[in-house]
Amino acid sequence: MLIWRSFGSLVVALIAGVGALSAGPLQAAASGEEIIKARSSFMKDELQAQWRTLAAFGKGGAGSLAEIEKSAAILSDLAKKLPEHFPKDTGRGNYPDKLTTALPLIWTEAAEFQKANQNFAAETAKLVTLAKAGNKDAVVDMIGNTGSYNRTKIGCAECHQKFTGPRVRD
Repeated sequence: MLIWRSFGSLVVALIAGVGALSAGPLQAAASGEEIIKARSSFMKDELQAQWRTLAAFGKGGAGSLAEIEKSAAILSDLAKKLPEHFPKDTGRGNYPDKLTTALPLIWTEAAEFQKANQNFAAETAKLVTLAKAGNKDAVVDMIGNTGSYNRTKIGCAECHQKFTGPRVRD
């Protein structure tokens, strides 16, 4: 139901309906395909950009602990924004497999998905503490030395292994 009230040049709309008030910023005015594209960009441009810094350090010692601290802090903050990029029904089963790798388990096992996301935020926060303390060995132990997010201890694998399907290419 949409109720309009006009106060001079100010128009106020009150929207009442299922989910209307709980819609996140991505859901407000975007189609499912737009949400999926924004999610993909967020994962690649934001998360993966920070992961590259961590992977280079773990794999070959490139960079510094100060850079690790900064990237881990950014990842910890970004982890808190992850759930808004997964509004209900924006995964496989509703959209083609080549458009999204998000599995329906994200929504059918939402509590577990949320727990994995919280773990990611907590583990990257631990990494910040270790880097700030100058504990290079512990930092490398958490990041891993392969460059693979699936072999790190910061929580990437928990989501990617359970909630992400294989990429489908043309």
